[in-house]
Amino acid sequence: MQAIFATEPSSPLRNSPPGFCVGCAYATSCEAGGYGKPELASLRHLVERTGPLRNGEYLYRPWTPVRALYAVQTGMAKTVVVDIVGREKVLAFHLPGEVIGLDAACQDLYNNAVVALGKSQFCKFPFAATRQLANRQSNVQWHLMHVLSRQLRQSQLCSGDHPAEERMARFLIDLRDRRVALGLPAKRLPLPMPRADIGNHLGLATETVSRLLARFRDQALIRIDRQGLDLLDSENLRDLIPSALRH
Repeated sequence: MQAIFATEPSSPLRNSPPGFCVGCAYATSCEAGGYGKPELASLRHLVERTGPLRNGEYLYRPWTPVRALYAVQTGMAKTVVVDIVGREKVLAFHLPGEVIGLDAACQDLYNNAVVALGKSQFCKFPFAATRQLANRQSNVQWHLMHVLSRQLRQSQLCSGDHPAEERMARFLIDLRDRRVALGLPAKRLPLPMPRADIGNHLGLATETVSRLLARFRDQALIRIDRQGLDLLDSENLRDLIPSALRH
């Protein structure tokens, strides 16, 4: 990351967003994520559109050159890594407005893959131009550092050998809190990923995921449908999480 965060004098900024940002339904998510700040206007002017991708299509694959950072514009995505015997591990799920690819900023090749969940579209920030901009403008450096720090914190909170009920509650509350931070509706959680992906991410069997969701439903904590779920009692759901695992 040293190359990205080397400091040089800043340059004048442009304030108007790219044309396809105007009228975007998820523009508020980018603003909540920091991209609406005037000091980050030049970062928004680097953006290109990628997609839409269909469910299961790859945004990028392992061992391909690092060309860009991305942000989800619409839909969702997952980051996965595959071990030497072909087993897939879901590392993260990404919401509209969240940045993807910062973990590869100091590498020449991606070491994981990003896959669309449902029909999804992405904003692309060409890496060379983003690096040059970050070298000129310290505000961009600090924004990217903040994003990376938040992602590391999230991965730390989701790790550990905790009881299954705590892991599932933590997963749902984390999605809820991230949606709040991005200015998205908090009570509704779209879940375009299969139960197997949730289980893979949390280290739980698919049957355990289904059983826990049914338990939360029976406790009137959530309401489930085919597209996702509604949080009916997020406070009592949060109470299932030890204080050390909360934000």
